[in-house]
Amino acid sequence: NTSQMDTIPNIVGEVLLSLKDANGKTRESAYQLLLSMAQVQKDITKYCQIIVGALAARTPHMRSAAVMALSRLVFEYARVDFTMQNILPNLLQTVILLFDENAREVIKSVIGFVRVSVAALNKDQLEPLLPDLVGGLMKYNRGKGRFRSKIKIILK
Repeated sequence: NTSQMDTIPNIVGEVLLSLKDANGKTRESAYQLLLSMAQVQKDITKYCQIIVGALAARTPHMRSAAVMALSRLVFEYARVDFTMQNILPNLLQTVILLFDENAREVIKSVIGFVRVSVAALNKDQLEPLLPDLVGGLMKYNRGKGRFRSKIKIILK
């Protein structure tokens, strides 16, 4: 239905914010809605582009939510959807740019996205991205930070 397709971009923002809600049931419902909208949209590239638009949001909260949404979509579709597999290197390059972010919640989401993406990419797709990826990860691998253990897992 065309009217349903037109509605999706209008509600994505609210769904993204709900991914960060304090209530666990709200978060889970938001993830389910995110996946349902992906199925209805059918064009995963266009749907991801809508979410990538939220990476330019003013608030770290929304940028973090957008990265979390992309992580879930990659987790659900990268192994079974050829289109997602093809756009994943570009998505990863885009999200890596957020390593320069100061907000802790965004960095946490970016590290989670990197972890899911690295697992989903094949060697040929991953290899050209390694310099930027490792460089970004190493910014947060100092000291006793909470990110250190997650980064070690990714680098193995």
